Amino acid sequence: MRFCIRMRRLPRLVRLALVLAACALASAHPIEAQQAVTATSGDPGAIARIRARFAEIEREAPAYRRTTHELQGFSLEGGKLEGFYHGSELRKLAAHHYGESGEATEEYYFSDGRPVFIYVVDLRYDELMSGRVRYRTENRYYFDGGRLIRWVHAQHLADDDEEDLPPVDPDVPDMLRMAKLFAACAAATGAEPPECNAPDHDPGGS
Repeated sequence: MRFCIRMRRLPRLVRLALVLAACALASAHPIEAQQAVTATSGDPGAIARIRARFAEIEREAPAYRRTTHELQGFSLEGGKLEGFYHGSELRKLAAHHYGESGEATEEYYFSDGRPVFIYVVDLRYDELMSGRVRYRTENRYYFDGGRLIRWVHAQHLADDDEEDLPPVDPDVPDMLRMAKLFAACAAATGAEPPECNAPDHDPGGS
C-alpha cells in the first residue's frame, strides 16, 4: 500500500519509468521457486501422463520396428544406438556407451516428437576394464513441453562405507541436443552414416 501511495506523488513520466524498470527486472530474474526442479516437483497430472506414456512404450516395444547403428566418438570404446518406431513415429531411443572405466545407457522416450522421459544409468568399475561395478547412478528426467519438471537421482555403492558422489546438475539444453542427434542417427541409412558421429569426432583421426 505504501508503495502505491508514494507512486501517485511522483511525476507521471517517473512513475512510468519505474513501472517499466520493475517489469524488466521481473522478466530477467524470475522467481527461483518456480525454477526449482526436484524429485517431487512437477504437475502431478503431467507426471502421470509421462508415466503412462513410458508404460505404453515399454509394453508395445517388442512389436516396434527397430533400427541399430554404431555410435562413433561418443565414448572411448564405442557405442550402439537402437531406435524403436511405431510405423514412422519414433517412440524410443536407447544409446549404449562403453569405456575403460565403465559404461552408460541413455533411454529417451518420445511423445509427439519430443522427449518426455529420459532415463540414464551410469556404471563405474573398480578398476579399468574389470567389469566389476563399483557404483551405479540412475537419473530420471521428466519433461513437459520441452521443460524439465522433475529430476530423480539415485546412487548405489558396492561398499557401504564409501561416500556418496554429489549429483551433477542436469544440462537440459545438452540433453535435448543429444536427443536430436540420436534421433537423426536412428533414422539414418547406409553404411557408417555421418549422423552417427559425435559432432567433434574425426573419423580419419587416430
